[in-house]
Amino acid sequence: MVEIRPSGFAAGAEVVGVDLAQTVDDDTFAQISEAFDTYGVLCFRNQDITVDQHVAFSSRIGELEINYNAHLYGIEGSPEIYIISNITEDGRPIGSRRAGDNWHSDMIYAEKPARATMLYAVEVPILDGMTLGGTQFANSAAAYDALPDTMKQKITPLKGVFDFSQRKRSVPPKPEVAARYPPVAHPLVRSHPNTGRKSLNVMRDDCTGIADMAQEEADRLI
Repeated sequence: MVEIRPSGFAAGAEVVGVDLAQTVDDDTFAQISEAFDTYGVLCFRNQDITVDQHVAFSSRIGELEINYNAHLYGIEGSPEIYIISNITEDGRPIGSRRAGDNWHSDMIYAEKPARATMLYAVEVPILDGMTLGGTQFANSAAAYDALPDTMKQKITPLKGVFDFSQRKRSVPPKPEVAARYPPVAHPLVRSHPNTGRKSLNVMRDDCTGIADMAQEEADRLI
């Protein structure tokens, strides 16, 4: 039987009693989906899944996106899975070394942003007894709730301009890749499609301006 254990922090819950190597029945998946809507981050501990099982479960959450660098770090035969690694073999990194080293929301620059990102830890480095590579999460709904009412009123009608080509990257995307993600305007305050809860929808690296607002004023706001 599935059990959802809230973390007690601003976001996150642990899912207990689910083996993702097995087919998750519809009722259990519905509970998982509802918990994700509520807590924003779910942790499934001690899983042992194959590439196919990873793809199968992820596909139930939503349509899978293939990263624009999948030709470099995607898994052969399953480009939906993107490798993050600091390991170098034959003088070449086997995965992306700098994946999310600053605060961001995955695919916020896309016309249709992703519902979720699924991370599967295969090997986590340890240095002097300290676990490295800890991924941190922020609750943008709680951040919105904490704003003064005057600020909420000011930003709710606004739309941010998100530009994929302007994010700082170690390797700039090729023009044909940037063309897949032209600048797009999204509300600075969005409502969750299932719960209706409002949250902030702005990330400094991707949000390059505010629609119909002078750049100088937009820079002060975002």
